[in-house]
Amino acid sequence: MKQTVTIRNPRHLSLRDNRLIIREKDPVSHGDTMLAQIPLSDIWVVIIDSPQITMTSALISEMNDAGIVVMYCGRDHMPNGLCLPLGAHSRHAEIVEHQLAIPKPLRNQLWKRIVVSKILNQARALELSGGNATVVARIRGYAAGVHSDDRTRREAPAAADYFAAMLPYGTRREGPMAAPLDYGYAVIRAGIAQCAVSHGWLVSRGIHHHSADNAFNLVDDMIEPFRAAVDLLVVTENILDPLTPADKAKLTAVTSVIMHIDGKECPIQVAVDVFCESLHRAIELRDADMLLTPELIGLEMESEDRMRARGRI
Repeated sequence: MKQTVTIRNPRHLSLRDNRLIIREKDPVSHGDTMLAQIPLSDIWVVIIDSPQITMTSALISEMNDAGIVVMYCGRDHMPNGLCLPLGAHSRHAEIVEHQLAIPKPLRNQLWKRIVVSKILNQARALELSGGNATVVARIRGYAAGVHSDDRTRREAPAAADYFAAMLPYGTRREGPMAAPLDYGYAVIRAGIAQCAVSHGWLVSRGIHHHSADNAFNLVDDMIEPFRAAVDLLVVTENILDPLTPADKAKLTAVTSVIMHIDGKECPIQVAVDVFCESLHRAIELRDADMLLTPELIGLEMESEDRMRARGRI
């Protein structure tokens, strides 16, 4: 697995030998101390969470070439921007042509599969958190009623029932769990954006989302089946606003949560790549059944012991 690197304190970031060099500046001597060096090939996403972080242009350029996404946080320490590489795939133009030419029936069927996966994962998250079995069954029932393009509009009532039962405090938009949910979603969103760009997609052109004001419509389509992992983590760990550095570390680690996809168990970081690649095949072959969606299992996370047991290391 690659790393999600979070920088929260005043630091200077530079490049050396194709590695991210993290230095701490001394305000008195004006010297600096190297704190860490990380190969760019080991990095998935970099999160910048301090206005006192500086980066060299050489580092920014090399991170773009390496396909690394940089997520920026604002004064409130909540994500407010993404920096994505351009043209990260050798067949970018060809892939975009396929993407722009998706016929409406295929687009509708793809969105149906995404919505069904999202609702089933919500039901599973509620079940794992000890939710009422009747409500869990009702939410699963919404998934069974999803038609092409969700024209029966099952996604919204499923979400309403789900969050009412899932969150012990407040609502999805208001209350002490709203900010933790937003932060966790933003971490996964950044990873999906990185993956989508590396696969050559035009992220502003979505399957279902189509806002002219949203530069990440496709990413906001693709994130839907993964959201329940964040929900379950926030509720299980009782993560509340205001977020502490420890809370943010837990939320950043959500990309290590194991999900089931294509008959295998893998961390979200890998599942995103499988999902993105299957979307590519589904569009090229014009077959929505080729789209592989992730299934929530629980909150077990990828670890060295787990990888060793499977012969990965």
